[in-house]
Amino acid sequence: MEVKIRENFQKNDLKIKKLSLKNLDDFFVVFKRVLSTCFPEYCGDLNQFIIKKDYTKKVFFQKLKKNEWLGFVAKIKGEIVGFLVADSLYGGVSYCHWIAVKKELQGRGIGTILLKTWEEKVKKLGGHKLMLITQSPKSGKFYLKNNFKYTGFEEKAWFGLDCWKYGKLIGEPNPKVFLN
Repeated sequence: MEVKIRENFQKNDLKIKKLSLKNLDDFFVVFKRVLSTCFPEYCGDLNQFIIKKDYTKKVFFQKLKKNEWLGFVAKIKGEIVGFLVADSLYGGVSYCHWIAVKKELQGRGIGTILLKTWEEKVKKLGGHKLMLITQSPKSGKFYLKNNFKYTGFEEKAWFGLDCWKYGKLIGEPNPKVFLN
């Protein structure tokens, strides 16, 4: 996993940790902040709806406790600076709900490391595909750079937002994994 971290910190300052019940409180503070600063397509009301209804701390707690979600946090000097949250395998596929890096640290390789960490975990679990959507067309360059393929467009999908779909094959489908 050789990714260059540029500028204000050294590569060995960055630590990727599993999102867990232990670090959920710290994560949720960052999640709320990043949602309002890094996702301009989510207006104030939609932002509040997401935090207070769809992705509450209670939802994260329940999904993590039941191992229904995989999650990773990127930390620099103990501070969470980015995260990735995805479904555990279903049918050999893991779907990413959220990936974000604090705005002031974007473009330094942290998001790429989070994607690689997710991919490695899904491979270990026997999965064969990663999937995600974005409501930001400019994010597509990031996913393409990380070997995801553009797989489609959904006009005015959830909350009336356009969605660009991406996927990445990381192995062969294995019925012994997804029918178990």
